Amino acid sequence: MVEFLFFAFLVGLLVFLLRRRGRQAARLAIIDGSNLLYWKGEALSLEPVIDAIEALETAGYRPCVVFDANAGYLVAGRYLNGPSFAKRLGLRSAQSHVVHKGEPADPHILKLARDSGGIVISRDRFRDWEQEFAQETAAGRVVRGGYRRDKIWLDLPKEKVF
Repeated sequence: MVEFLFFAFLVGLLVFLLRRRGRQAARLAIIDGSNLLYWKGEALSLEPVIDAIEALETAGYRPCVVFDANAGYLVAGRYLNGPSFAKRLGLRSAQSHVVHKGEPADPHILKLARDSGGIVISRDRFRDWEQEFAQETAAGRVVRGGYRRDKIWLDLPKEKVF
């Protein structure tokens, strides 16, 4: 009986470690939240951000959303911080950020991409930041997307993320 319990413990520990390793191996996808608000139709909406999060998670990425300081006013008529957006998006607090008033979100997004080796989801071409963030603004790092027949598409890299 003791041997069985020890074996069961080892199997459980192995499963736990493999799952943990798989989660840590997921490549970060930084979503330009303020940019995606305008991806679907004429009306501003959080729906494209939510759809992108779901598509990225399905593809094995770990999404993180960065918003401009005024995004809360656009979405809810008042200031929203990162955790408030995270709650609306079904994310953990650490996966949603709002930059300080008066600061552009672009350098924060690109620095996060640089530090993590992640991709950026945006239609922005980041032309003002090409010199400082040459690798992060290169083809394959900034992923474009949109909607076709009311379904989101993302031009994700073909490489394996695990």
